[in-house]
Amino acid sequence: MTNQEIVKKFLNGFNNSAKFKESLDLLADDYKFKNPMVELNSKVEFTKLAQEIGKVITGIEIIHTSENGNWVATVYNFKSSIPGLESNIASEWFRLENGIIKESHLIYDASEWRKFYEQMEE
Repeated sequence: MTNQEIVKKFLNGFNNSAKFKESLDLLADDYKFKNPMVELNSKVEFTKLAQEIGKVITGIEIIHTSENGNWVATVYNFKSSIPGLESNIASEWFRLENGIIKESHLIYDASEWRKFYEQMEE
């Protein structure tokens, strides 16, 4: 598989719970993940987050991918079941080594997500 195909397979695992484990198998054990709200340093930490967020994410629609060496850039729409947050445009940058995802940096407008999580904590 090309790096783009690996990233697409990873993201599409969030669209099908039966393929979710296959997605996680594409991550290095020391996978680094960063988004506007968290920074994680292992596949184990990311798996916990993904299982929680998977409860409200209803799908990922990949809009575009581009590859440059070990990096794959994506633009996608992640959809959720949360009123007001049903559609979220994001860009995520992935770095791969030997067919394994080593790190990614997800960029999206997290302002409404922060409000949602603050309300949950109250």
